Amino acid sequence: MTLAPHSIKLPIQDWDRILQLGADSRMRELQDELNRAEQAIAEYERRFGMSFALLEKTGLPANGDFETHDAYIEWQSWELRCADLQKRLNAMRAMEMQHGG
Repeated sequence: MTLAPHSIKLPIQDWDRILQLGADSRMRELQDELNRAEQAIAEYERRFGMSFALLEKTGLPANGDFETHDAYIEWQSWELRCADLQKRLNAMRAMEMQHGG
């Protein structure tokens, strides 16, 4: 549901509070997603015995099967998701700091 601020008459303080509550809620959601991504990454690090960066340098084992390759693809997607979530959270935190959060 999208509301145009001019269609509902509220004091600016109420709009500010509504926006702050929404931002706080979204930041919690993003942080929860980031925690899940970091947990998934930690599981892959345990499974492979190294970080993703090191795996990228050394490559998959020569005897790696389809399951190993599939795990690599999933791990890569978690790494990308984690980086995206961190970027978005940092942007929201910077915005919050600029606006006295």
